[in-house]
Amino acid sequence: MRSSAPAAATRRQRNILERLRSLASDGVVPDLRVERWSSRVTVSADGDDGDRGPVALYEEFETAVERADARLEPFFETREAVGGLLSAGPPTDRVIVFPVVALTVRRDGEVTGLFPCWNDGTHHSVEDALDALATDAADPENL
Repeated sequence: MRSSAPAAATRRQRNILERLRSLASDGVVPDLRVERWSSRVTVSADGDDGDRGPVALYEEFETAVERADARLEPFFETREAVGGLLSAGPPTDRVIVFPVVALTVRRDGEVTGLFPCWNDGTHHSVEDALDALATDAADPENL
C-alpha cells in the first residue's frame, strides 16, 4: 500500500485492508502481510541501492509477469530521470512509481498472483482478487 495516499485512495486502501483482514480471520488468507511504500522510489544510476526493499519487490513482480507474459504497466511505471535543471543530459536515475494498492498471491514463496496487472488483454484489479478469494481461495492466481 502506498503511504501518504490522497483521501479517496486512503478510503479504498482501508476497505481493501478490512476485506483482507476478514478473509484472514476466516482462514482464507493464511499469511496476511501488509507492506507500505512511497509513491516513487528512485534507483540511482551510480549503484547506490538506497531504498532496496521496494526495488527488490518491484523486480520480483517484473520477473513474475514476464514469465506469465503479462504486464505491470500502467499500474506500476518506470521512468528514466535525467540530470540537469532543465532535465537535459543523460539518464541518471530510474524512478519506479507504485500503485496506491497492490495484492500478491504467493504459493511456496513464488508470486502466482499479482493485482493490478494486465494478462491476456484483461485487467486484473485488486478487487477482482478479493472477490475470487471470497469465493474460492485457489482462484486468484493470474500468473
